[in-house]
Amino acid sequence: MNDNVKLALYRFRYAIILLAVVLGLTLATPKFFSSNNFLNILWAVSIVGIISMGATFVILVGRIDLSMGQTAALSGITAALLIKGGTPIPAAIAAACCVGAAVGVVNGLLVIQFHVPEFITTLATGSIITGIAQMISRGKTISIMESKAYIFLGSGKIADIPIPIFCFLFSFLIAFFILNYMVLGRKCYAVGGNARAARVSNINVKRVVVFAYVLSGIAAAFGGIILSALNQQASASTASGYELDVIAAIVIGGASMSGGVGTIPGTVFGVVLIGLINNGLNLLSVPGTWHPVVKGVIILAAVAFNNYSIRFMKSQKVEKKTAGAV
Repeated sequence: MNDNVKLALYRFRYAIILLAVVLGLTLATPKFFSSNNFLNILWAVSIVGIISMGATFVILVGRIDLSMGQTAALSGITAALLIKGGTPIPAAIAAACCVGAAVGVVNGLLVIQFHVPEFITTLATGSIITGIAQMISRGKTISIMESKAYIFLGSGKIADIPIPIFCFLFSFLIAFFILNYMVLGRKCYAVGGNARAARVSNINVKRVVVFAYVLSGIAAAFGGIILSALNQQASASTASGYELDVIAAIVIGGASMSGGVGTIPGTVFGVVLIGLINNGLNLLSVPGTWHPVVKGVIILAAVAFNNYSIRFMKSQKVEKKTAGAV
């Protein structure tokens, strides 16, 4: 294949994959290609999108967070209980986000200060969080149907666009700004790429890792808040399994599980692709038992194409350096 063609494939890989999926689903079912359906897709993935904005930072520093779903559930319960107790909605949301931040601090310190493997750490804290959520909710589902203003966050619309989509957009803008325009955000790349070299460069690796986990915790909390508003209730199992779609979206978006590689727009691409796949399978009336199989195959194909494009780009850079040296 011509190098110019390969370069074009790399530069426009996200658009190519999305267009291929959209075209395929449009040909398969006429119900797919409509503005209402696209809004429904974004609405459906908004919670995963919000959570993934923070989780991207953890992946970038070469770590993983498996407690996102439990953190979202606990934060949703916290907000629901406070609102039922008469706490103003802004204060309840702030308190729930603080819960997420606290979880992030604990995860970060256990991983970087006490050197507990992040896989074990976040599995354990996730289990503890579920226990706490069950205790404070007494094992019951907390209904918040009486708070119309809070429910509006999940089911309301502005200019016919669901509020959760705006929340997803807000999360994207914040994450994009932190990663690209804040020093601490940009240091995530250095720590994930080579932690030892980052230390030599006087980067406080511990602070950066904890910072990444705090962002993940806050994003999970915010996602849990919007999810509880959307469901008009909160429970300890509300966001169970969300972490799998979040991690899949980040990896599809080009992030490396070893750290140092990834972007916020790439994660958004992964989130949208998962939404397109889920929506298409439903419109095509594919049996639920086949959903994981079809979704897994498409995700593997997207990741393989993305990785091939990235490897080609790296090889091009090496060739240019070699040619320049000669």
